[in-house]
Amino acid sequence: MAAPLLIAGTLFSMAGSMSAGISALNESTRLANDVMAEGRILFGESMRTAAIIEEEGYKFAAKQSLQYIGSGVQLAGSALITIAQTKAYAKEEAEATRARGRAQRKLAYSKATGVRNEGRAALISGITEAVGTGITTAASIKGKK
Repeated sequence: MAAPLLIAGTLFSMAGSMSAGISALNESTRLANDVMAEGRILFGESMRTAAIIEEEGYKFAAKQSLQYIGSGVQLAGSALITIAQTKAYAKEEAEATRARGRAQRKLAYSKATGVRNEGRAALISGITEAVGTGITTAASIKGKK
């Protein structure tokens, strides 16, 4: 009489272990997708910000040109160097913003990979625990005969 109860308990335990592993895998997949989406959003925002920085820099350089011309200064020598530096600074700042966006996206993708791996490990652990429980119970029942 104890054997059927032992088998039923073992099956419930195995199902619980498998369910916990599957649940952990599903949750880790959801979380990894969220982390990757956040990385893509941060990257997109950085690209947008970089474009704005560059555009504003070129607009400011154009404004400088008009101010020099309006003041009667020829666009040569120091004036030309100043305008070129303005454009270069804007381009440099924009590239730094792009690099930050790429780094944030890469970090998010790395985190997502880690989260997925944790989920897979939990699934494997759940399966291993379930199989171990089944084998232990089978050996226990066989030993009692």
